[in-house]
Amino acid sequence: MLAPEWLDTLLIAPFRLPASPYAGIWLGSAVLAFWCLIIGELTRAALFFPQFRRFSRMHDDMVRYHNLSVDAIHAGNKDAYLAANTLAHDTFGNAFFAQAATGLASIWPVPFALAWMSQRFEGIALYAIPGTSYTLGYVFVLIIVYIAERILFAKLRPHLPLFSRIEEIKRKEREKRGPMRPF
Repeated sequence: MLAPEWLDTLLIAPFRLPASPYAGIWLGSAVLAFWCLIIGELTRAALFFPQFRRFSRMHDDMVRYHNLSVDAIHAGNKDAYLAANTLAHDTFGNAFFAQAATGLASIWPVPFALAWMSQRFEGIALYAIPGTSYTLGYVFVLIIVYIAERILFAKLRPHLPLFSRIEEIKRKEREKRGPMRPF
């Protein structure tokens, strides 16, 4: 068994609440997706604070190099433009993948939830796809509910204490940094 007995009992409880098994899979998946979302977002927040200065420096450098390349192209200095633009691209790549890593850190609980669900619901077909022999099961339900909860969370994030603080920090840094100048 993947989960300890106490955790398995806790996780399965919402699935057993409704009388209908279809309602149970949706309710249980919604509760499980909510836990995945909260744990993932708290992980993301925990990674943000120690890495914030590093991310901020990367973005500062990216904007600075981009703006230098714009100044160089306007001055007609092709060599300076190419050098600054190369630095801007490299810095953008580093910043992009660092941000992607923290973003991916927010979804780490989902594979564990799917692994637990596979022990409980593997082989149970919930919906048949018309005209085919394919069926949809627990993975479909969890992913649909998780995506819906993520969309809702994105709208609520600015109003939640910890996450609004993170957004405020990012906003202040963007204002301090200034805009990227257009070509």
